[in-house]
Amino acid sequence: MNWPDATLNEIQSREDLAHFLTGLAEKIRDGSLVVENATTDSFMDSAGRWTRSMDGFFKNVIKEPVPETPDWAMIAAIFRAALVYE
Repeated sequence: MNWPDATLNEIQSREDLAHFLTGLAEKIRDGSLVVENATTDSFMDSAGRWTRSMDGFFKNVIKEPVPETPDWAMIAAIFRAALVYE
């Protein structure tokens, strides 16, 4: 799969995902990453909504159907989308 965010394309393993997630947390803490969904409940709601509606993202951006089995990069994409950062 070819994600539009090159960082997601680099995530191939559980360790890569862990590194990505801890990196996001560090950027949020130090203020270098501004997030829209800063509370746990709004983040979880956003992650659930994005996951439910990812068919449109895959159809329009990835140009492939949503894979039946997610990989580590897809999990990272859900976190990334739920944060809504630039």
